Amino acid sequence: MHPNTFLNTFWRLELKPQIFVAMSFDARYQARFENVIAPAIRLIQIDGVTLAPFRVDLSKSGESILTEINDGIAHSRLVLADVSTIGKDSVTGHAYRNANVMYEVGVALACRQPHEVLLVRDDTDKFMFDVSTIPHKRIDFTNEERAKLELKEELLGRLRETNHVNDARVQMAIANLSSGEIDVLKYVASLPPKHAIRNEGDGNVAGLVSIPRLLDKQLIRFVGQFKIGHPGYVPTPLGRIVARILEDKAKKPIDEERRETADTDA
Repeated sequence: MHPNTFLNTFWRLELKPQIFVAMSFDARYQARFENVIAPAIRLIQIDGVTLAPFRVDLSKSGESILTEINDGIAHSRLVLADVSTIGKDSVTGHAYRNANVMYEVGVALACRQPHEVLLVRDDTDKFMFDVSTIPHKRIDFTNEERAKLELKEELLGRLRETNHVNDARVQMAIANLSSGEIDVLKYVASLPPKHAIRNEGDGNVAGLVSIPRLLDKQLIRFVGQFKIGHPGYVPTPLGRIVARILEDKAKKPIDEERRETADTDA
């Protein structure tokens, strides 16, 4: 499936507890995957869940290889690409890198934030101009124990940056909510999983105005229509986080929040 088709139809906000690994599948590189890359990823936990390495050649889903690539890149926590030199051109003598890996890097840079893509290599050859501005790390894979720890720390750094960006996005979403949007979002988030809210146009002006705004802000999403024809909506993962924070804030008086902020600033 073409990446654009996949991203426009099947891309969701939910991320899987895995890191997508793009690298050469040649047997000569298997040791670095088994002894460095995979163990480094498995040393990382998010919310008590151990991350897993995801490589399309090891997948057993039965999907097409392009669909596997698109889904893995779009829905993994991070994208890790080993762009090490794999040979020298017989005519020019210039180093070249795995074309399949560079394709996956291109897809990743098109649909993910730069801090969500980590490039690693083991060579000192001239780097490609197209990705030379993307932060990358040189790793000596022959020293497996050291390489494993270095890679783990680099991945953790990317995950921390992702959390920081997500936190900023949550705070920005909260700061731009109207009272009507807050009421609708809290109600939608209070429903049991897989239960949708419907906008029946029953004269609730705040609800009629708020739903399109919440859709634009990606805090709710359309999931289908009820039998009577009204559209149904459920909160996105971002919407659930925002609603949970709003609930916590509702339990705490504003004066108490201000006092805590003042104490922190002091």
